[in-house]
Amino acid sequence: MKRMILAVLSIVLLVGCQSKLTVTGRSSAPELGWLFLGEGPYVLTTHVDAAPGQATCQLVRDLSLMADKPEIVWGGLVTISADSIMTVDFGKLDPGFYQVRVRDSVRWNIGVRPDDVKSPVDAPEDFDTFWATTLAQMEQIPLEVSWTEVPEFSNEVRTCYEVRYPSYGGAMAGGIISIPTAPGKYPVCISYMGYGAPTFYFGPWDNPERIDFLVSVRDQGIFKGDQDRWIDRGIGSKETFYYRGAFADVKRAVDFVATLDKADMDRIVAVGESQGGAFTYLSAALDSRIKAIAPAVPFLGDYADYAKIVWWPVHEVFDEAKTQGISREQILDMLRYFDIKNFAPRITCPVYMSFGLQDPTCPPHTNFAIYNNLGTSNKRYLCVPTCGHAMWQEKVWDAERAAFLEPYMK
Repeated sequence: MKRMILAVLSIVLLVGCQSKLTVTGRSSAPELGWLFLGEGPYVLTTHVDAAPGQATCQLVRDLSLMADKPEIVWGGLVTISADSIMTVDFGKLDPGFYQVRVRDSVRWNIGVRPDDVKSPVDAPEDFDTFWATTLAQMEQIPLEVSWTEVPEFSNEVRTCYEVRYPSYGGAMAGGIISIPTAPGKYPVCISYMGYGAPTFYFGPWDNPERIDFLVSVRDQGIFKGDQDRWIDRGIGSKETFYYRGAFADVKRAVDFVATLDKADMDRIVAVGESQGGAFTYLSAALDSRIKAIAPAVPFLGDYADYAKIVWWPVHEVFDEAKTQGISREQILDMLRYFDIKNFAPRITCPVYMSFGLQDPTCPPHTNFAIYNNLGTSNKRYLCVPTCGHAMWQEKVWDAERAAFLEPYMK
């Protein structure tokens, strides 16, 4: 997924906004950067990369961006000052996310009361049965692990291995793990990878007092080869869809960690970005041994609304379905089994989510479709207003995530 999203703010350079916004519970603040948390009316004051003078301005609802005629909820003329400051009174707005358009050449997103975004769980009646059956079938497969040491990332402090083991349907899953050499029990951090993300190795000195496991689900990570597309594989049915096996691999990773003599299963956390963010949520939904999670810009949430905001990846699925004679309604019905928001009520551990307000790949609405359905009240989120999808480049998230997870790994 990373290859598709680095041009986040290519046509808009905006400053004068907070670099981050951490929210725990609700806030009555009427304005914080481009994210409004109060009841309104909402007045936006910001610096824009646009010439001074009068300019046309529109506010477009994000859920209409893929429509033939996007829904304009506010339109008019604004004045850009000599120092490029723009102030506009949008009045009252419904909770959600919107695109600001100035002279139709400068565009960026704002958010309004994201905690009130509604995207109800719509799991099929046999959702629980389907996943219980899937995991039970996986558990019938012996967890036989192949270990290969990676000397160049090993030393007297930690040893690095590539591991492989069979998962659901007999497909191979595994990843890269770094384990302290000294005797004892250690906390574990499971990292789930983005869609098609490149594999990396942990340095032996990176986290000498913990076990790090970078998970490779089937056909990705260390198993990737020349492949670059998984989202539309096996879309003919829920039984054959790629993510049935990949989701099982997420759970299998926790089972593998539990076999490690040095793993302290009372101190296990999970992290990940994009597809890895979705898998991070999923790990806690499928296995209560996960003590805390920190997903970033999560993928695979609210497919129906996803398709109203951005083209990729849902329309890629629609295009493939069309070639197979499968209707959009049939596809969306099948995808309900794989929508992370439908797993969200199962998650009861502490959660810290981060999102980029300018994300064109996993748009904020889809992030909150999951977040607002979580089964835990011990949750918070970090907004990086100028960030698109590349949360892995935000040092503030590295620091915030580490501070959040540290108590669960003591």
